[in-house]
Amino acid sequence: MVTEAPEHHREAHREAARRHEKAASNHDRSAAFWDEHGKHEQAGLQRELAEYERQGAELERRWAALVDPTPAARAASAAEDLNILTSRHAESASVTLSRIADALEESAAIADDPAQRHEEAGSSEGAEAERQIAERAREYAQRARAQASEWRKIADGAST
Repeated sequence: MVTEAPEHHREAHREAARRHEKAASNHDRSAAFWDEHGKHEQAGLQRELAEYERQGAELERRWAALVDPTPAARAASAAEDLNILTSRHAESASVTLSRIADALEESAAIADDPAQRHEEAGSSEGAEAERQIAERAREYAQRARAQASEWRKIADGAST
């Protein structure tokens, strides 16, 4: 009976986990692309594929942990897992905030139309109220984009 796997077996599982995480990240980016183009069904499928890849990565990390006999090796594996999870959640936050920003910008554009109609109808108060709504939506969209950018930096930093 074999009690300890060679180091190359442990590293093979770790490398397989990294490949699964990279594939999951690619699916997340593809989902964001499809969302940006209004293809939400395709985006949903990409998110499902990303989740399957993450499950594969988790299984590979569990295999690697099983063949890591030393506390130091298990600690290094746990630290790598934490880094991967940090990157994953930061990526998710970035994508979500970008989608929120898109929705807010669309809301601002929608508010511009009634403002124009109020203006044409001679209702400056109504026009001003709609313009304020549009401006606030644009400000919030800008904040969401800035936060998405910060989370993207965290995701990129954690994945390196």
